[in-house]
Amino acid sequence: MKKRILTWLLAISMLGSLLTVPAGAAAVTKFSDVSDSYTATAVEALRLMGVLDGYGDGTFRPDTILNRAQFCKMAVYAMDGSGELGRYSTVTIFPDVKPSHWASAYINMAARKGIISGFADGKFKPGQTVTAGQAVTILMRGLGYKDEDMGGVWPQSYMAEAQTNGLLKSTGITSAYAGLTRAQAAKLFLNLFEAKHGKSETLLFNYNVGKDEVYLTAVDGGKGTMTAGGKTYTMAHPVASTSLIGSKGKAVLNSAGEILTFLPITGSNGVSNAAVIIGANGSVAGLDSLAGSTSYNIYKNGSPATAADLKRYDVATYASATNSIIVSDTRVSVYYEDCKPSPSSPATITVLGGKELNVLPTAVDSLSKLKPGKQIVLLLTADGQVAGAEDANNTGARGNAMAVVSEKGDVQLVCGGALLNIGTASEYAGQVVSVYADKSGLKLNKISGGVGGDLLPKEGTLGGRKLADNVMLFDGGRQIALSELSQTGVNSGRISYARTNWAGQVDLIVLNNGLAGDMIFGRAIVDSKYDPTTGKETDRKITIVCSDTEKYTVYSGNSVSTGAFVAASIKKSVNGNLMFTSFATMSKLSNVSSSAWIGKTAVNFGSRTYEVPSNVQCYNDDTGKWMTLDDAKAYGGTMNLYVYDGVVRIVEIKA
Repeated sequence: MKKRILTWLLAISMLGSLLTVPAGAAAVTKFSDVSDSYTATAVEALRLMGVLDGYGDGTFRPDTILNRAQFCKMAVYAMDGSGELGRYSTVTIFPDVKPSHWASAYINMAARKGIISGFADGKFKPGQTVTAGQAVTILMRGLGYKDEDMGGVWPQSYMAEAQTNGLLKSTGITSAYAGLTRAQAAKLFLNLFEAKHGKSETLLFNYNVGKDEVYLTAVDGGKGTMTAGGKTYTMAHPVASTSLIGSKGKAVLNSAGEILTFLPITGSNGVSNAAVIIGANGSVAGLDSLAGSTSYNIYKNGSPATAADLKRYDVATYASATNSIIVSDTRVSVYYEDCKPSPSSPATITVLGGKELNVLPTAVDSLSKLKPGKQIVLLLTADGQVAGAEDANNTGARGNAMAVVSEKGDVQLVCGGALLNIGTASEYAGQVVSVYADKSGLKLNKISGGVGGDLLPKEGTLGGRKLADNVMLFDGGRQIALSELSQTGVNSGRISYARTNWAGQVDLIVLNNGLAGDMIFGRAIVDSKYDPTTGKETDRKITIVCSDTEKYTVYSGNSVSTGAFVAASIKKSVNGNLMFTSFATMSKLSNVSSSAWIGKTAVNFGSRTYEVPSNVQCYNDDTGKWMTLDDAKAYGGTMNLYVYDGVVRIVEIKA
């Protein structure tokens, strides 16, 4: 396809991308009838491409209904047909579209390409409102869908297929017979990028973009050049623009190697690639330019915040979907190992023992002053990209990074309210650690404690402190939802670490010895031989019975008697035998009455609440058999409960 399709489609595509401006760049054009930043940046994208603009009175009129001629012109631009218009300007296909009509060439060309047709009376009716069904049909045909393959009744058949192939995504179109607005039309053209193609080999809406994701660092409309990924291209469609600078995306080139446009992309969280580093406590300098508006929400580490909560070295990005400034205060001290493509203009930086991080344009200036081989502090966005850097030996930006290590040993750096995998350390599985790196590699230190108290999910508190809306909860290194816990509470003994955020709310909780971790809980059976010459036991082995079908035998000298209920973790030794890595006799709650139970998930005993897992094992002392909790309660008698880290692990039934 030629350049106009890419020019048009990529301009439209920016409606769904985040075209925020870095600090110091020009803000987007303001229209008196566009109040939200999403629409403002969308219209700016079209204006910069020279394809669509507002009206002379300073309005955009997003709700204005299009007519058939107007939409036809848009479709021709989308199929890269403007270069062929001359051959269609003097022909007459429809009696009500003479060569003198302003849209005759567009209408005639679209008809010859097979994407539009007239009415039963042979007329086209260019001034008549274009309905959503008509517009969708035109675009579906251009995507390779044939009338004979659709089946059903028009336009419902096309609308149903468009819903399936993604063309109608986020357009808000609910009726095929309603008039199409300017805003809806833009979204339809945007969806052409991802909509599934039909079976026809002839595609009028087809395009290719670069495979590499790069940063746009300069646009010179006067010289007609654009610099992306460290390379300067000649622009096929010269235009002055500052709004796209700082965006990460893909360059789109024509056959002559000219850059047609730049397609910004964002992560799944919808956060832009432009960023602002807060220069002083409480400062909002640069945020208006970032959002393209003076009205926005602020979230710091995932929690609602105000300007007063911003601190020096915080990093701000913008999410258009919620019109929010997203602030992260994550800073990590690292050894500067390497970069690409060069120290003077890095696009990526290698740190943390080989981890490669993306470098935003806002960080290029500060990083260019810091060469590989230095200890530095990185200022990270909420999605783990580098927004700035400081010399670790000459700055107030001290590292504060911490990570949670999964059961598999993955080290997950906590950035704002998100996680970034930066390495492995199985010896810290299930724990929270501080993170830094020096010349020898990644360094982790276990963190424990923090704030204390019982966790009460129903009340949304821990030790009386409010839980943050985005509280991150880990059980044995596995991230879980708060709703997965017993709503009656989690005893403080089960909490290995809890952190409060900048607002004093608990935003990170790590539970120890997860319910599905490597710990086993069961009844010990001791077997040994007696050596009369020494008066000591020999060949002593302990078998831990966890159910009627699960047991583990370990040769061990641990002090325990048969019948004791224990908690242990085991692993295989180098010779293949099992060995204990931890071993403890569990605490006993004796003669617990049925009235102490709170449903099936918790027990009140001695002024404390103990969590009871749904899969807790129950041992019947009368029969020597294991059973479920329901069967245990039905059996009757008294119960002894065995507790480890504030959680009931074994229930013993006695007559």
